[in-house]
Amino acid sequence: MLDHLRLMIPFDASLVVTDHEGRFGLVAVDLHELDIPLAARAVEKYDDGSVHASALYHPYESLPTSFTAMAMKVHLDSSQWPCVELKASPAKIMQGHNVFGSDDIESGALEMLGFLAEAYPALYAMLYVQDTEVHHMDITYSARLKDEQQVKLVIDYFSRVSDGQTRASKKQFDGSCYWGGETSRLINHKAYAKFAEFMAQLDEYKKRASKNDAHAKRVVDVMMDTRLIDWTKGLLRWESRLKRRYLQRREIPTNLFELIKHQRQNPDLLQNLWLDATKSIFDALRGQTMKATDHDTVYKKLCNEYRTYTKSGRESLTKARNLFNFYCALETHGATLMKEQYSESVYYQKFADLVAAGFSKAFLQNLHTESKSNVIPLLKFTEVDFSAQLPSWYQPPASSFNYAA
Repeated sequence: MLDHLRLMIPFDASLVVTDHEGRFGLVAVDLHELDIPLAARAVEKYDDGSVHASALYHPYESLPTSFTAMAMKVHLDSSQWPCVELKASPAKIMQGHNVFGSDDIESGALEMLGFLAEAYPALYAMLYVQDTEVHHMDITYSARLKDEQQVKLVIDYFSRVSDGQTRASKKQFDGSCYWGGETSRLINHKAYAKFAEFMAQLDEYKKRASKNDAHAKRVVDVMMDTRLIDWTKGLLRWESRLKRRYLQRREIPTNLFELIKHQRQNPDLLQNLWLDATKSIFDALRGQTMKATDHDTVYKKLCNEYRTYTKSGRESLTKARNLFNFYCALETHGATLMKEQYSESVYYQKFADLVAAGFSKAFLQNLHTESKSNVIPLLKFTEVDFSAQLPSWYQPPASSFNYAA
């Protein structure tokens, strides 16, 4: 899926001048007539009381779309050719979420250009859109795991890989690992739990919607779809940000319209780019193994479920510890032998308590056998099935714009 695009759209050459020191500037353009919000890096007050602002610039602003906002900035810095920058998730602005979506660069990019033209028609008319450059694009695919517990185990494993290439997430939601430096001019990767991220985003949009944000309300309506929420459960998301220099080194066009033509001729372009970009990561994981479950996770789960407090307010984990010991005994000796070690009533009560904590009856009955084959190649957990990235009920969103940029 194309998850994010950063576009740079230059001003028409007829509006740009270059001085003898190589600095760029706009001519015959009154910035105030563009209707963009302006800020000043310097403000002077004269003796007559008048105030003069100089070194005007345009701070990033959020342009409204059908759903989520699109970041936009007019670059007026004299060190580079004047241009307009757009940053957005095509999936989010077209359908209100990025749980899944299209690989099509054309539909997403034209949507972004269309909303810019709609918001600032006078500004858009000054741009040489044909020379729009792609400065980065995020390509995202997902691996389907058994449940959220497995996703957390895999992410936790990644965070402890001692190759110096991962770092713990600083995000508000639990579970992200990053590869590559933040300042890399080529590529960045991350793997994260999609369900946790999705629910954190939903909470944020609910807060905005409660303040009568009309666009947030539309996004909440989309994200509250139970089918969508269920699809995120057990998803391990792999995201790669490919930057302009990375694409150029692989002789991939970075002019937007040349890139669109290239993708038409190579329909699997994003998939192949992603496979090439992530190859070193998956090669590093090859041969490594991981347990499908671990005792620390099981114990924490039981503590959360069966933590109690005495009359004096002291925390008691006695029941949780007893159930954990019973779980370990089931894993070591099997259900048949454990029935002989406990009275019938005690065995079935403990067994029922484990089921109530979220462990299925079939899982517990086969725990002894499963524990022997519990070590699984890590690539099995992280395998991406390109044929299963979209649910059967997915309908590609229609574009809001019918023009050709």
